Amino acid sequence: MNRTGILVVVALLVASVSSGEDSLAAPQGVPGAIAHGAVPVKIKKALDSSNLKEGDPVEVETTGAFKLPDGIIVPKGSKLTGHVARATARSKGDAESQLSIAFDKLNVAKGGQYSLEGKVQAVFQPKEEPEPMMAGKATANAGGSTTGVDVGTVTDAEVGSNVESSAKPEPDMTPQSSGVHGIGNLRLDNGVLSSKRKSVKLSGGVRMIVRVDILG
Repeated sequence: MNRTGILVVVALLVASVSSGEDSLAAPQGVPGAIAHGAVPVKIKKALDSSNLKEGDPVEVETTGAFKLPDGIIVPKGSKLTGHVARATARSKGDAESQLSIAFDKLNVAKGGQYSLEGKVQAVFQPKEEPEPMMAGKATANAGGSTTGVDVGTVTDAEVGSNVESSAKPEPDMTPQSSGVHGIGNLRLDNGVLSSKRKSVKLSGGVRMIVRVDILG
């Protein structure tokens, strides 16, 4: 995979791979980085700071496809891997529990591997799934009463991700998102998650924005 001479920045949350709407600019961030941006990911395996220790491996999955500045397409379902940088449970006398993750690899599905430096920029509650269609529940599409909520899929042109439309809109994930959204008693400061509960718990399905500098 040839990445020589690539000195650009890519906004990794793009409208879609097929649209070719990548946003490029001069590089910033970590010296020597060939690109940087914000990657939307999802936790597949629950994380609990009381059961983790420094150095434990962590793997998350990209929730959308994007194109790197060298033209390589990173498909949905590619893996960001890293390790636990800090994990503590709150014990007597402690103010809070903490969890931080350092990401260092991007494994492109059916492709190569990139080294990177990444940390959590934003955390979102798991994406709400549409309720199963129940017998007798009328919706506009079912030809019954239009008073039912018809859950569909819409595209956010700015973010480029599919967002389910429902009676209770979910927070938008954008490259500029930061902090914690929709999860109580949890805060994020410079990549470190903290909670006044006994431990920091992130269930499977929790979504994150990871800020990365790709090193090559």
